[in-house]
Amino acid sequence: MRRISPALFLVLVAFTVPVAVEFRTVAGFFGIELPFVAVIAFEAVLLAVITAIYVLGRLTPDEEDEGAATP
Repeated sequence: MRRISPALFLVLVAFTVPVAVEFRTVAGFFGIELPFVAVIAFEAVLLAVITAIYVLGRLTPDEEDEGAATP
């Protein structure tokens, strides 16, 4: 599995802000009124998932590194 680079992590974090804001708009199309607190909670969940994937990718070793170390 490929690791997420720090640059990709920052791009994904920046991308979640408009996604969270537009989530409220899409919910409005279906007649669901979401308070601003719900948008903040949705953003926090998205950021927690992305951060967890990033950190877990950093903690696990790459398969390519193990194969390159043995002659």
